[in-house]
Amino acid sequence: MTTRIEDEVFWLHPLLSSRLRPANRRACRAIARKRKGLDGQLARLVRRRNQRCAGLMPPITIAQAKVRAENLVVGALARAQAFCARDGAPPVQIFAVVVMSNHLHLVLRAPAKNLSSFMGYFKKRIAHDINMLRGRRGHVFSRRFDAQPIFGHEAARQRVAYTLRNPVKSKLVRCPTQWPGFVAVAGMHDESELRCRYFDATAWQQAKQPEDREPFWRELTLTLSPLPGHEDQTPDDYLREALAWRYGQADQDPPRVLGIDKVLDTSFDARPPRSKRSCRPYAFGSRQDLELHRERMGRCALLYDECRERQRRGERDIRWPEGMYPPGASTAA
Repeated sequence: MTTRIEDEVFWLHPLLSSRLRPANRRACRAIARKRKGLDGQLARLVRRRNQRCAGLMPPITIAQAKVRAENLVVGALARAQAFCARDGAPPVQIFAVVVMSNHLHLVLRAPAKNLSSFMGYFKKRIAHDINMLRGRRGHVFSRRFDAQPIFGHEAARQRVAYTLRNPVKSKLVRCPTQWPGFVAVAGMHDESELRCRYFDATAWQQAKQPEDREPFWRELTLTLSPLPGHEDQTPDDYLREALAWRYGQADQDPPRVLGIDKVLDTSFDARPPRSKRSCRPYAFGSRQDLELHRERMGRCALLYDECRERQRRGERDIRWPEGMYPPGASTAA
C-alpha cells in the first residue's frame, strides 16, 4: 500500500511524527540533539497556525502540538484498526509501516475485505490532524491509495523488506533502524503493541468546545502482526530476521547517503526533489500466482460486462460479482 501527499510536499518533520527510540545508538544520539532544535521551528509553526485560525478555531499550545504530531500516524492506524473491527469483524493485520517525508508505505491484510474502509478512515484522521497543525484546509492526499495484492510467503517477505528499507533505497540512511521517522514492524516494540493518545474532537464539539480539553483525550493500542508462518518466533528473532530480508537482486546498500544529521536539519516547509516514477507491478508473487490472478480478474471482468448488458436490456434481478457495484451505484455507496 502506498499513498502520497498532495504536490509531494513534506507533511511534517519526520522526527515530529515519531516518538520511537531507534535501536541504532548513533541515531539515538543524533535524535536527542535535534529534538532540542525542533522546539523553535515548532513554535513558529504553532504561532503561524494560531494566526491563520484566529476566530475560527481555538489556539493550541506547543505541548498540545507535540502530542498530536507524535501520535499522528500511530493514532490514525490504531483508530482505523478499531473502527474496522467495531462490528466484530476480524481485525486488519498490520505487518510493516514506514513514513517518509511525503509518502508512506504499508503492508497489511484485511480479512473482512474492508481495505477501502480502513484506508479511508486512516487517511481522514491523518488529514484532519495535519490541517489542524498547519492551520490549513483542503486535501492532504492527492489521490486514492495504490494497493497491490501479495501472493505467497516469499513475496510477502520481499514487500516487508521493501517497506522497511525504503529510507535506505532513497539514500537517506544506511539501515532502517537509523530512520528517525515513524517505522514499525512486529518485534520492534514491547509485545508488538504501540500505545497512543488521540484527541476526540467529536466529543469535544458535542460538549460545545470547553476550554478544558483534558477529559477528551483517549488512549488506544495499535497491534502489529508478524507475517503468516512466523507466529511461533520470539519478537527479537522475528525482528532480526525481518531486517535481514531483501526484496530483489538490485537491493544493494547505497555507497553514499544523506545522513541522519542532514535529514533532521530539513525544514518544515521544504520540498523533496522530484522522485523517479516507474510502473508499479499489478501484483506481487510467483509467475504462476500472477497468471492465476490475471485469469481470475479476467473472468470477473467478463461476468461484470455480462451483468451490464443484462441491465441495459431492462433486467432487474441481477447478481453482480462480489465486491463490484452496478454502474452509478458506487457514488451512492
